[in-house]
Parts: sequence; C-alpha cells; structure tokens
Amino acid sequence: MPEPFEEIYDTYKKAIYTYLYRNTYNSHIAEELTHDTFMKAFKSIQSFRYESTLKTWLFTIARHTYLSYQKKNSTTYEFSTENDEQWRSESKELEAMVEQDGILSVLSSLSEKERTYILLRDQQGMSYQEIGEVLGEKVGTVKVGLFRARKKFKEHYSKEYGGIHL
Repeated sequence: MPEPFEEIYDTYKKAIYTYLYRNTYNSHIAEELTHDTFMKAFKSIQSFRYESTLKTWLFTIARHTYLSYQKKNSTTYEFSTENDEQWRSESKELEAMVEQDGILSVLSSLSEKERTYILLRDQQGMSYQEIGEVLGEKVGTVKVGLFRARKKFKEHYSKEYGGIHL
C-alpha cells in the first residue's frame, strides 16, 4: 500500500507539472517548480485545513511557486516542444488547439492570471469554485475573468493568425 505522500504525489504530479509547463514553456523549470510545489505542500501538510480540496490547495501552492520564480527571474519564456506529446494526450479538445500554429505564442502574450484562468478551466477541468479557491476570488469574478481571458485569446489569435475555431 503506498504511503499517503506518495499517493498524493502520484495523483497530482502530472496535472501540476502540466500547469507549470504551460506557464514556463520549459520542461526543466517546470520539473523544478513541480518538485518545489510538493516539497512545500508536504512540509506544510499539517496546516491544510480542509476548507478547500487537496487539489485546489496544491494548485494554489503551485501558482505561488510559479509567481515567486517569475518574480525572481523575470525572464522571457523559453519555448520547448519536448513534452508536448505528454500534454496533448491529456486533453483531446486542447490537442486540436496545440496543433495550430501560434497557440503557445498567444497564450504567452496573456497575463499570468488570464493564462491561469484558461489553463485551470480548459486544461485541468477545474470548476469555477475550484479556480476561485486557487486564485482567492469569488465564482462570479472567475467567470468574468475567464470570459475576458478567452475573448482576449481569440482576439489576439485572430489578429495574428486570421481566425480561430474553438
């Protein structure tokens, strides 16, 4: 029988890594941040108060880990396609998007929060409530933010690549 920490890690590692990879576009950095996320979570597991799900708590830690990394490094994105096959297999809907030219470029042009709305809802399948817990926002704010992020994404894509079919 697996240890509780091992089970948590095995259950959420892929989702956390994918989220971080889609924010950094670099597999090595995403791996480091994933590792840091779980180390922080395991060190502070006793402070988990069950006010949210374990999943949203881990994504909150992952987001804060990414924001800390971004603040420290404030570098431009390094695009890498080495793990795209793994990511594509996770979502048939997003597979079609990834195959179109420019999707990563347009995603990287969005703010971190706009990218987070899209990635958590469309890639991770989180509910509005879960996204709200990760971002510390009310459900209504999440819905409006996601709507605006999707609209901005479509506008940027249409401007750069002549239309989008989602």
